[in-house]
Amino acid sequence: MTSDATEAEILTLANIMTSLRLVFTPLMLYFAWIGDPTLFISLFALSLVLGFTDGLIARRLNQVTELGGKLDSWGDFATVITVALCAWWLWPELVIQEAPFVIAVLVSYTVPVILAFLKYGRLTSYQTWTTKLSLVLTSIGLLLALMGGPQWLFELAVPILVFSGIEEIAITTILPQWQFKVPTIWHAITIERERAKEEVMESAEKLRTVLTNIEDGYFEVDLTGNLTFFNPILCKYLGYTEAELLGMNNQQFMTPETAREAYKVFNEVYRTGKPTQAFDWDVITKDGERRFVETSVSLIRDSEGQPIGFRGIARDTTERKRAEEQLYHASRMVALGTLVSGVAHEINNPNNFIMLNTPILSEAWDSILPILEEYYEQNGDFILGGMNYSEMRENIPLLFSGISDGSKRIKQIVEDLKSFVRKDIPDVTQPVDMNNVLKSALSLVSNMVYKSTKHFSVRYGRNIPPIKGNFQRLEQVIINLIQNACQALPNNRRAIRVSTSIYEENGSVVLRVKDQGKGIPSESLPHITDPFFTTKQDSGGVGLGLSISERIVEEHGGRMIFTSEVGEGTQVEVILPIDNNRQ
Repeated sequence: MTSDATEAEILTLANIMTSLRLVFTPLMLYFAWIGDPTLFISLFALSLVLGFTDGLIARRLNQVTELGGKLDSWGDFATVITVALCAWWLWPELVIQEAPFVIAVLVSYTVPVILAFLKYGRLTSYQTWTTKLSLVLTSIGLLLALMGGPQWLFELAVPILVFSGIEEIAITTILPQWQFKVPTIWHAITIERERAKEEVMESAEKLRTVLTNIEDGYFEVDLTGNLTFFNPILCKYLGYTEAELLGMNNQQFMTPETAREAYKVFNEVYRTGKPTQAFDWDVITKDGERRFVETSVSLIRDSEGQPIGFRGIARDTTERKRAEEQLYHASRMVALGTLVSGVAHEINNPNNFIMLNTPILSEAWDSILPILEEYYEQNGDFILGGMNYSEMRENIPLLFSGISDGSKRIKQIVEDLKSFVRKDIPDVTQPVDMNNVLKSALSLVSNMVYKSTKHFSVRYGRNIPPIKGNFQRLEQVIINLIQNACQALPNNRRAIRVSTSIYEENGSVVLRVKDQGKGIPSESLPHITDPFFTTKQDSGGVGLGLSISERIVEEHGGRMIFTSEVGEGTQVEVILPIDNNRQ
């Protein structure tokens, strides 16, 4: 069936007529060789008629094919060369007389064909409207001249043929691939534009496919930082839909400190024009989660070389950083556990002596005090332990109280250390109402809150489902956070706000503690949950409260997010998964 269809396409009336022109060329050469101008002119005229009508018939019968275009090109080339040779043999004087025009005809036809052959590897004839007109006029004019008629029509047609040759050269220059049907140079320009457009669309589709399938986020922003283009991965990183993210300024999902650092980076890229090496920054997702990304940025320029924006690649490194932090924390815990297990006993023993003997000494002082008072009344002031007795009797109770309080503090620190490094897994499977936990914790720290601020507010979220956890340990977390907030306030005119809420999107209960305190420097923020890291040395902090709190939250499958700005305050978010098994 395919071979029949191919045969039908070949054996068309138009193709047969064009093939006859090829058959006529050796006959015309033969008649010219034997000196018979009549038969030559007859075949030439018949060849012209076939050349004029084969295209019309092909279009009329819908038989325009690429093979027909090739046959037509070969027929034109063979006819032109044959007629030139035959005219030289039969009418040499006429050829010499019209030499400039004859040469122009040969050059106008052969040069475009040769250039096209060099580019495409095939003989071509685009059959433009100008070419058809010039061939008709030139052929009729030449036929009349050979028959002894006027030569002006031939001479008039040659410039049109020269123009058509120039047009075909231009078409060959424009088109990267041969086209068998190009009516004008404007069609060639249109074809090339469409091809270039398709290439651009294909390249854009390839780029879109690559950007869609890569694991990194890709983004483009204008000079003010508004997102103009991004791939789906960036939406996944930040938790926004494409419609929400488009046009959003990049500072809207950054902490203030990160926004300042990002501004410096973008400004440096704009100033130098050089792309950045990968740098780390943290972003805040739509649901409030803090994530870390490794980003590289380069400059986008327009066609005139002017900066119009930035493009960048962002890789989510949150899990890697968390794994590194967990590994680091685990190694420190091993070392700390070894230290605590060896030191706790050595500290507790002498501290127990202090705790036990201090009350005895205090009772002894109370017993001897009347004797010293009697001596003081009889003899006046005297020296005791290098101090006047009148001063000593006031200070001794304070010294005993300080020794006792210090000993208790040592004991509490040791207990905190032991609790911090303890590997026991507590029971965190009981249903816990976070609103009740918050109420219980507030009842225990109400006195501290009352002394610290006049602006304390609590907002309990509605319809918050229970979580799986341990009531007492979660209560300890809240107490630690509220104590830290109170201690961070410079005066009682600053506020503390506590709230509970629910994230339906990821199924979490969120506790927020926000203060208007001193804030935490950016360089300290990553270390605030490290054991023994504290910003409250003056108030006696030892840096274990947040470390223990983070451990408890992790035991419950949750996480803590800290955001802070110096002079403005700190916010802590405790995000805990919901107990979905309870209705």
